[in-house]
Amino acid sequence: MLRTLGVLGGMGPLATASFMNQVIALSPAKSDQEHIPMFIRNIPQIPDRTKFLMGIEDENPFFELKKGFNQLTSLGVSCIVIPCNTAHYWYNALTQNADVHTISIVQSVIKRAKATGKRKVGILATTATLNMRIYQTAFSKHNIEFIEPNEQQQTFIMQGITAVKSGDLTSGHNLLKQSYELMLAHGADTVLFGCTEIPLVLNEQVFNSPDTCLDTIAILAQECVNWAYTSTQQSTHLFSSVA
Repeated sequence: MLRTLGVLGGMGPLATASFMNQVIALSPAKSDQEHIPMFIRNIPQIPDRTKFLMGIEDENPFFELKKGFNQLTSLGVSCIVIPCNTAHYWYNALTQNADVHTISIVQSVIKRAKATGKRKVGILATTATLNMRIYQTAFSKHNIEFIEPNEQQQTFIMQGITAVKSGDLTSGHNLLKQSYELMLAHGADTVLFGCTEIPLVLNEQVFNSPDTCLDTIAILAQECVNWAYTSTQQSTHLFSSVA
């Protein structure tokens, strides 16, 4: 029997929906019953992560994140994931002493970058993710070079992310596509979509040039699928051996 996946989502809701769709699409299921069971906590009212970390708002999202994490744990899920990059600022605090398995989006990206031989990564992310050095620290630890956007570029990136969150996908696409192309022009061999809103509008780039994209939603979804079905295969093998 497949283990249950808990998704601490709502940051934002479009990204959460895309993550769920990708888990389903990547699963090797041949019937409804073979898909991964999921509990999705899609609560968009979690306080804004970027505004808190930038000192613009005072309400700390951690308490609502912890509430959601505990709710998913109480439902008996086998693993919890958070399809939001900025929220991983609180990942260690959320998972410390947790009684449930978790998969980090950041560590999943590092695993993919190393496996595919990425040498220099251009970072597209929220200003908070950049300022908290969530990815820069991880890349440096694994000897992967990175390129950060300058102040003007970051303004356009945030405008693009905000546009996607507000439903203006056309403006979001135009702004983020420009930023993606600038990173490649500046020497990046791949570009990190370090905010889960970004791949929602750069899906054409992911499809046409997958080697130049680190799509954090797709990478996390694949890690969840690998975990769920590997766990099932191991359990089946164990029962077969006992029999």
